[in-house]
Amino acid sequence: MKKLFLIVSIPTVYLLFVFNVPQIYIFTLVSLYGVAFYFTNKKLQSNEIIVQSKLDTSKNPTEYSIIKKSALFTHNEQPMVIVDSGFIIRSSNQAFKNFCGGNPDGQPIAISLRSPDIDSAIESINAKNVFRSVEFSIFQSVEKYLLAQLFTIKHKSKFVLLSITDISDLKAVDKLKTNFVSNVSHELRTPLASILGFIETIEGPAKDDEKKKKEFFQTIKSEAERMQRLVNDLLSLSRVEESEFQLPNEKVDLGACIHSALDALNVIAKKRKISIELSQQVTSIFVRGNTDQIIEVFENLLENAVTYGDEEGKISIEHQSLAEYEKISIIDNGIGIPTNEIARLTERFFRAQNSVDYRRNSSGLGLAIVKHILNRHEGKLEVTSEVGKGSKFSVSIPKYSDDMN
Repeated sequence: MKKLFLIVSIPTVYLLFVFNVPQIYIFTLVSLYGVAFYFTNKKLQSNEIIVQSKLDTSKNPTEYSIIKKSALFTHNEQPMVIVDSGFIIRSSNQAFKNFCGGNPDGQPIAISLRSPDIDSAIESINAKNVFRSVEFSIFQSVEKYLLAQLFTIKHKSKFVLLSITDISDLKAVDKLKTNFVSNVSHELRTPLASILGFIETIEGPAKDDEKKKKEFFQTIKSEAERMQRLVNDLLSLSRVEESEFQLPNEKVDLGACIHSALDALNVIAKKRKISIELSQQVTSIFVRGNTDQIIEVFENLLENAVTYGDEEGKISIEHQSLAEYEKISIIDNGIGIPTNEIARLTERFFRAQNSVDYRRNSSGLGLAIVKHILNRHEGKLEVTSEVGKGSKFSVSIPKYSDDMN
């Protein structure tokens, strides 16, 4: 506006001077120009403010824009995505982009989540404007189980917000529980059926046969002991799992634990004429942990070595001191374990295919207990084996240090 005033005023003053117009007229005219330009400028500024104000009030934020720009959406660790009524992704947060491995905005939701259940859920929520949740699975490198929660977004067109949660771990736990109950039922049903069958035989056909009755009673006793082992191992596993995330800090005498386990297993070993030898004395060696649980580790490993070892065979116990761990290895000359089955040894009730003849003497929970105890102690279990030649189970437990206290 100032430039316009100068452009108009200067030529006018020049012309008035050329034509010898009195200075009073020139001054009056310039003053009038100045007043006119001043009020015109004020009016324009006022109109500009009014227009800007109207523009501001017209920009009412929608629910879609609020959600899209909110930190709850953009910075959420859960994958979140906004989809329109045409099943096109309108916006996604960084977590969803990471989940998809790229930018899915502008693409159909089916490309990122290949699930007809999701399409049906979006169609349903668009029709009814209600909250919905749906479970579905997708295949990436492995099968993933996901839970999608869907919310409608108020907008001139239909938008749906999806929040996705990975529930694969929960599904795995549920499956583990189901398998566990199934396995326990099976393991208990077999000896119970055997016991009931022999009791019926004793009460019926073998009622007067003392020799048969004696044999049957021995079998009943064996089956009852098998059930007792299973129940004891289940209780032990339950106790270990309860304390798995509580790190123990006791000063434990490793040699005393090994000798205690040897005393408990010597009777069973002698019945099978198996000798157990310590390759060296383990004395004044201390580890960090819980005494009872460390004894239980060695009892389970020695019991496995005795159970699956050859009669009149030999079991060796070796010690090795490492930088941070004390390592104890239990070596037998038993049936061995197929290489492809070693990774599954610590699963509950898992037994190698070549151990069928020994299953009556094992609950299948011993190595699962060992795994959970070592997890609690931040220890390690290593297994090497060769079919027909024997196995080596090595346990590493963190050393004890006075600095821990």
